[in-house]
Parts: sequence; structure tokens; C-alpha cells
Amino acid sequence: MLRILTWPNRVTITRIGLLFFLVVLIYYETLWARILASGLVVLVIVMDWLDGFLARKLHESTVLGSVLDIAGDRIIESVLWIVLADLNLVPVWIPIVVISRTILTDSIRGYTLRFGYTAFGKKTMMTSKLGKFLTGSPFMRTPYAILKAFTFGLLLLLTAMDKIVMRSSIIQQAWIDVAWEIGYWMAVTTALMCLVRGIPVIIEGIVLIHYKESGSETPDTPGH
Repeated sequence: MLRILTWPNRVTITRIGLLFFLVVLIYYETLWARILASGLVVLVIVMDWLDGFLARKLHESTVLGSVLDIAGDRIIESVLWIVLADLNLVPVWIPIVVISRTILTDSIRGYTLRFGYTAFGKKTMMTSKLGKFLTGSPFMRTPYAILKAFTFGLLLLLTAMDKIVMRSSIIQQAWIDVAWEIGYWMAVTTALMCLVRGIPVIIEGIVLIHYKESGSETPDTPGH
């Protein structure tokens, strides 16, 4: 039980709990609820960095922690994209693409887990330098997390700005329109980046499963 309730896992569980509170805030639709939601969504995304930092700092990296971390990310991303599409803030193809990619990559990762391979770390299923770079390097994960935080935060904040424009002339509608255009292309970029980071997982995962199912020697073994 103690290994389950490590600090990184507690952060992951807290993130998921905050997500559902965030959804309630978003659909509450008042000005201050939307402003609070735009800040809270950034916190929820940033906490993904925190659980990884704690895992390394406290030497509490576990297979279970890796699975929970990925599951938490998937729940948060999927729910947020669905909510944004429901509010007509992003086109519906974005959650369709992101969720489809998620199901495919996580199914492959789940299958390779039975052979002792994990998504990240010393026993990662990724064997190529490009695959490891795209999926697990801080150089890729950090900008992707920042992009998600700004995208979700900006789109939710703009819904609040729309309410302010209707109440006063402090903010010009032209500025809001430009910000909406920026938010749209940030959402598209985020979705495409998600897709690109999933391609190596699909390719290398299929190759690894082929080796294992055929009884052939794999390109490498977990931990080597």
C-alpha cells in the first residue's frame, strides 16, 4: 500500500481530482468561474512535471507510477479536448485525432508491458534515438506540456474575455478576435505535436510485438 501512495502517485491522483472540479467550473459559465478555470487548467498541466520531478528526486519511480502517470495524462487531455469541442472552442476533429492516437499507443504500450517493457525509463519499449527523443526527452516533453498549458488556458480565458467585452468597452473586440485565431492555431499545433509524438510508439511497438510473437530475438531487452 505504501508503494502505491508514493508522492508522485499522490500528485497524479490529485491532478485527476482537480480535473473534474475544473470541468464543473467551466460549465458554471460565470465570468469568475471561467477565469479561475483558465488558471486551474495550467496548474493541472504543470503538475505533470511535478510528479515526474518527485519520482526522480525521491527515487520513487515505479512501473505502477509510470502507468498512473500516463493514465492521468490521457484522462486530462481527452476530457479537456472533449469539453473544448463541446463548447465549440476547437474543431471536433482534434479530440477525434487525439483520442484515437491515445487508444492506439496506449494499447500497444499495455501489450508490451507484459514482456517487461515500460513507456519510459530504463526498461522503455523505445529503441531508436529518435523515438526516445520524441517521447521521453525533457526537450520534447517540457515544450509540449507548456504548449498544452497555454492552449487550454488561453482558450478558457478568452471565453471570460468575451463576457467582459459584452459588459464594457475596456477590451476591443478586434484584439479578442486575433487572440481567438492564435488560440485556434495553438490547438492545431498541440494536436499535431501529439500525433507526431505517437508515431514512433506505434511503429516501434508493432516491431517489438512482432519479434515477441514470432519468438525471434528482439533488437534489445528491457534494461539494456
